[in-house]
Amino acid sequence: MKPNSTVTELILILLLITPFIYLGIIWNQLPAEIAIHYDLLGKPDDWLRKEMAALLMGGISVLLYLLLRFLPAIDPKRQLQSSNFQKIRIVITLTMAVITCWLWYMAGHQTNQKMLVSLLLALISLMLAGIGNYLTTIKPNWFIGIRTPWTLGNEIVWRKTHQMGGRLMVAGGLLSAVMVIVVPMPYTAGVVVGIMMITLLIPVVYSYIYFRQEKTRQLN
Repeated sequence: MKPNSTVTELILILLLITPFIYLGIIWNQLPAEIAIHYDLLGKPDDWLRKEMAALLMGGISVLLYLLLRFLPAIDPKRQLQSSNFQKIRIVITLTMAVITCWLWYMAGHQTNQKMLVSLLLALISLMLAGIGNYLTTIKPNWFIGIRTPWTLGNEIVWRKTHQMGGRLMVAGGLLSAVMVIVVPMPYTAGVVVGIMMITLLIPVVYSYIYFRQEKTRQLN
């Protein structure tokens, strides 16, 4: 996949507009107000008129697309033009498209509200795993990756941290997705968030330890 290829952008734009094609199809089936926030038990606790909800979701989707599209142009290191970064863009955009479609579906159908929270947690977990899969070879930059003073200050530390951290994110994301299935409500969110926090914290600590080890080797 070539960086910023026409095919890549067409795929991303298609993913971007798919939820709104679906929204147009089911628009008349939606209630006047749509739940936009749920508690940990899956009960809605905040609503918006469907017109405002559509504008909100549309604005978030377009902003996210533009942000990821133009990050390489403003990155001081100019190293985000890689095929793996484009794949990360697809993973994030695909996840957001599925989440948005699911929210519209839930708004128009009488279904178990707990399914909403469970599926959202599962999708976010799988997105974490997907990002981790492509993070292992991403080059040093100021926007994407495990950006600590020690990874940004040493390319060897960056590479080693992302090789370990990417694999850990894949394992943590997949484990979180499984926990969504086996852990009962209302503990699901706590367990999943806990796994994600550990998954993201370990590479930060590792980057510091490896930086100190690398500095010691250079002095010797």
